[in-house]
Amino acid sequence: MPAVIANELKKLGIGKKIATLRTAKGVSVDDLAAKLRVSKVLLSQIEGEVVPPTIATLLNIAKLLGVEIDHFFTDAEDAGKIEITRADERLAVHHDEAPAGESGLNYSYESLAFRLAHKHMEPFFVVFDSEKPTAEALSHDGEEFMFVLEGEVEFIAGGNPVRLHAGDALYFYAGVPHAIRGVGARSARAIVVMYPYSH
Repeated sequence: MPAVIANELKKLGIGKKIATLRTAKGVSVDDLAAKLRVSKVLLSQIEGEVVPPTIATLLNIAKLLGVEIDHFFTDAEDAGKIEITRADERLAVHHDEAPAGESGLNYSYESLAFRLAHKHMEPFFVVFDSEKPTAEALSHDGEEFMFVLEGEVEFIAGGNPVRLHAGDALYFYAGVPHAIRGVGARSARAIVVMYPYSH
């Protein structure tokens, strides 16, 4: 893994927060991996901050451990009601090579509102790598909205691929197993807003 990506993952501390919360809840790695339907190896590497979790995996971990997804991005609860996130302040999670036998992250994402605690929506800026293979279809509770800023993406649900172009919008119930990938000559960029249901 490139050093800059490893450093960013450690700076965010997402893996450490998952491990700490899992231990506090008395859940073993084996049990959490089984409930997430991922391998123990992959979960261990996420907790060890070797590979980043997908947004869907992070949402499912949050649900299973009884927290909101913002638990993994905020350092402390902020009682504020307004958040402004400058372009150079976003918390970024970059994709990298997956461990052997695992489907990797085919996009990078940046949290656009990581300081505000207990919010109902989670907005992300996402860059889809068109050279990466389609990730495994995943599902999670809640609803999801995507607005394509540039490039093309392919949304796959129920075996039906749909192409979306710059300016197109998509809204769906995220309990439907789905996968999204970049297509075309250049990386696609989109705003993705997730609305996880309350735990």
